[in-house]
Amino acid sequence: MDILGFKKFSENLTLQAGKVLLDYQNKFKIVNQKDIQDIATSADIASEEYIITTILTKYPTHGIISEEKGGINTESEYKWIIDPLDGTKEYVRGIPQWNCSIVLQFKNETIVACVYRPYENVMYSAGKSLGSFKNGENIYVSDINNLENSFIYCYIPSFKRNQDKYDWAFGKLKEIGKKSYRLRALADENTALCWLASGGCEAYLNLSNPPKDHDILPGLFIAKEAGAFNSVNEIPLVVANSEDVYNEIYKILK
Repeated sequence: MDILGFKKFSENLTLQAGKVLLDYQNKFKIVNQKDIQDIATSADIASEEYIITTILTKYPTHGIISEEKGGINTESEYKWIIDPLDGTKEYVRGIPQWNCSIVLQFKNETIVACVYRPYENVMYSAGKSLGSFKNGENIYVSDINNLENSFIYCYIPSFKRNQDKYDWAFGKLKEIGKKSYRLRALADENTALCWLASGGCEAYLNLSNPPKDHDILPGLFIAKEAGAFNSVNEIPLVVANSEDVYNEIYKILK
């Protein structure tokens, strides 16, 4: 299996798809209004079409799972999970907090991931047993090993998405905020996990809002290959730079 080849292909794919998104920045149209805020744009569709066409041209038997189009060749052992525009709400409002992300799995195990932030021209990527990279340079989690000195990002609880855990999650974030160096909010999970992978923060938390695969798997894999620790990929989700920081946070959650 040519993991390095898959990684290079994925990096170029997300780079070119990101250029499509930049090109559409000032001319996009809303093409699907899912609810008052959840939308799809012509930029999403153009980026998705480019990614799917490029994958199937190179690997015609591979499967693809896309947020907008759904499943293609779903019986394949190779499966690409793509998000052509992660952060559409921010994209349409002119907030530069969005990315293009891709994961390749083999028999349901992630082997390659890319998260590209076109506005900054920053590429995060990882390959199984190859490590994690930022613009081609190796990245690693920080060496801080206690919660007191840890900089933490979290997904703010959403009452509309999960009313049952809303108060509980905010209560736990309050406790963690008191015991950590800083607690910040960021809904862009893939980006936050890439920041963790490159030593920018010590943990990422999502206590009550179950993410879809394309929202979390790319960043989670990049963080893992950079040395991050998390026990299970479920809510509450705790990803930390070390087992020590993870355990301190988990004690609060219990």
